[in-house]
Amino acid sequence: MLGMEKKNAVFDGGLASCSPNPCQNGAPCISNPGGESYCECPSMYVGEYCQHPNPCRTGPGPRCQNGGTCNVLMSVTSGPSFSCTCPLGFSASLCEIAVPNSCDSDPCYNGGTCSLMTLSNYTCTCATGFRGPNCALIDHCASQPCRNGATCTSENDSYKCTCAPGFRGLTCTDDIDECKNLPCVHGTCKNTIGSYKCECTPGYTGQNCESQYIPCNPSPCKNGGRCVVVDALNYECSCKTGFTGLNCETNTDDCPGHQCQNGGVCVDGINSYTCRCPPVFTGPYCIEDVDECLTTPSVCKNGATCTNTFGGYNCICVNGWTGTDCSENIDDCAGAACFNGATCHDRVGSFFCQCAPGKTGLLCHLDDACASNPCHAGALCDTSPIDGTYICSCPNGYQGVDCTDDIDECSDGSPCEHSGTCVNTPGSFRCDCTIGFTGPRCEVNINECASNPCMNDGTCLDERGAFRCVCMPGYSGKQCEVDVDECHPNPCHNGGTCKDMINAFKCFCPLGFTGKTCALNIDDCLSNPCKNGGTCRDGVAGYSCNCPAGYMGTNCENNINDCQSSPCMMGNCVDGDNTFTCKCRPGYTGRVCDTEIDECASNPCKYDGECEDRVNAYVCHCRSGTSGPNCEYNVNECSSNPCRNGAKCVDGINSYTCDCIPGFKGTHCETNINECASSPCANGGKC
Repeated sequence: MLGMEKKNAVFDGGLASCSPNPCQNGAPCISNPGGESYCECPSMYVGEYCQHPNPCRTGPGPRCQNGGTCNVLMSVTSGPSFSCTCPLGFSASLCEIAVPNSCDSDPCYNGGTCSLMTLSNYTCTCATGFRGPNCALIDHCASQPCRNGATCTSENDSYKCTCAPGFRGLTCTDDIDECKNLPCVHGTCKNTIGSYKCECTPGYTGQNCESQYIPCNPSPCKNGGRCVVVDALNYECSCKTGFTGLNCETNTDDCPGHQCQNGGVCVDGINSYTCRCPPVFTGPYCIEDVDECLTTPSVCKNGATCTNTFGGYNCICVNGWTGTDCSENIDDCAGAACFNGATCHDRVGSFFCQCAPGKTGLLCHLDDACASNPCHAGALCDTSPIDGTYICSCPNGYQGVDCTDDIDECSDGSPCEHSGTCVNTPGSFRCDCTIGFTGPRCEVNINECASNPCMNDGTCLDERGAFRCVCMPGYSGKQCEVDVDECHPNPCHNGGTCKDMINAFKCFCPLGFTGKTCALNIDDCLSNPCKNGGTCRDGVAGYSCNCPAGYMGTNCENNINDCQSSPCMMGNCVDGDNTFTCKCRPGYTGRVCDTEIDECASNPCKYDGECEDRVNAYVCHCRSGTSGPNCEYNVNECSSNPCRNGAKCVDGINSYTCDCIPGFKGTHCETNINECASSPCANGGKC
C-alpha cells in the first residue's frame, strides 16, 4: 500500500526579501500583500529555504506503508525528520505491522469490500448483485427492475416495487391517466407520463386551475428566479445564473466542453458540473489513479503481491494459484501421473496420489513391503518411497529391524526419579517409589496438602513426605488450630477490659479513657464546656471550670447576682457582669442613689421668692405681689388705675408709684398744686 504525506512548506517567520531569491532547489519566492516573503517548496524539499530533502520522499516509494500519512518534523538542531500517522488496522513506526482486526476473517462475502470502523467493527460494501450486512444475500434489485422512479425492495427470492405517484403495475411501467378524474377546475386536462397537466383558461392558474390568476402571486419562477409583473395576465422570470426557460425551470447544461478524463462521465449541476469517475480513477476530473492495492482486504487473494498500474492493478500469484485476483487453485492433477489405479488429489501447488492396497511411492509405482506386516505388533511400518522397502518404527521399549528386541530401560541409568527402584518389564519398566513420591517415574511429589490440613486459612507448604503450615496472623500450632490470645498479657491500661479477637484485641475502656489500649485520657475540655471566659481544667472523666469574677456554676453559666445585697438605697438595682448599676428614683442620684437632689440649687423661684426643697420637687413661697409656681408672675397693682389726673402708674413689687403730670402731687396725684400760693403775679396782678 502507498502512503500519504503531510508537511508544512511555509514558515511563519518570513524572509527579509525575495530579491535576490534566497530559495534553493528551484523553489519560487512568494511575497504576500502584507510584505512578508516565503519559499514555496516543491514536494521533494522542505525547510525555510527549501534546503533539506523531504524525509518523506527520500526512498523509491512512500516512507509510510499501508496508507499511512507521513508527517515532516522540523528541528533547528538536527534537521528534518518524519513520523507516520497510521490508518486504522496498522501500527509501528512505518505502519508496516498489521494489527489484528475484524476484517482479517474476510467477513464480507461475494466480493464485498471490508472497511474498518474500529478494530472490532466493520462495514461491508457489497459488490453489485449482493446485499446484507455481510453481502451474503442476493440483491434482486441489482438489475433495477422497478421503473419510473419506483423504490425497489429486495426480498428472500424476489423483489417488490413501490411505485411513484402516477404509475402502477408489477414494475411500475403502467402510466395512470389522471385526466379520467377531471382534476382541472377551469381548464383542459392533458395526461403526461406519470402525471397530468392542466391548460388553464385565461385568468386562472394553479396545478388544477383552481385559483384566479394574479401574475407573480404566487411566483411561478423556479429555482430562485425573480418574478416581474408585465400586465394583468403576464409576467417575466429573471433567472439565476445556471437556469433558463420561461419559468427558470431548465438547468443550463454545464457539461459541454467538460474536462472529465479517463472515461469520466459529466454530471450536470447548478452552474457547475461533477465528474462520475470509473472505479479505477478519482479526483475532480478523474485524473488521479485509484491505488487498488491500498484496499483492505487486498484485492489480490491467497498471499499474492499487488502491483498498482495506471487505471488498474496486477496480481503476482504464489505457486499453485492463478486468475486475475489469484483466487483460482491450479489443478495440479491435470498433468499428474499416478500409477496402478491410484487416485490423484489436487492440493495448492502440488498433488497427492492415494495408492491402491499393496502399492506405495509418490506416484504409487512401488510394491508396498509393509503389506506382509513384517514389524512386531505395535510397531508402525513405513514404506520407502524410493525403493519400496519397509522401515519399522518401534514402540517405546522395543528395538531391532522388526522391533522384537526388548530394551532394558533400567540398565542404562535408572529412569526412576527421587531414589525410586527401577524394575524392567517387557517393552517397558516399573518404578517402585520411596515414601512421599508417586508416578510412572516417581516424578510426582505426593501433595500432602491436597487434603487441606491447615486450618483457619493457613497456607500449606508441601514437603517430602510431609507438609508445613504457614499460619495466618493470630493463629499457631502444627495445623494453625490454636487461636493466639492477644490479651495475654493484658495490653489495656487504666483498668480497661481486654477482649481477644483474631490476630487482634479490643479494649473496653473505663469512663474517661480511650485509644486502642485505653492509654489516652479523654480531653473533656475539647468541647469548650466553660462559658463566659471560664478556664477549663481536664480531669479523668470530668473537668472543672475556673470562672472569671462575676460568674459561677459548673460551666460558669450563672451570672452572680450583684444586686442580692440590695445596694441601691433609693432606686432599683440592675445586675451586670461582676457589677451592678442603680436606676435611681426621681429626686435621687449617686452610685447607690443615696443623695437627694436639691432642686432649689438652681434658684428656680423668681422675685426673691423663698425655695423649699422636697423629694424630686420644690415649692416657691412668693413675696407679696408675686405668684406662679416659680413666683414668676408680678401682680400688676396698676390694674386698678389708682393714679389720678392723668398721672402714669409705674408697677412695683407689691406696690406702685404714680408719676404725676405738672400741677399735681400726692400718692395718687390727687392734690392740685396751688401755684398762686406764692403770689407770683406782680404789680397788682390777680393770680
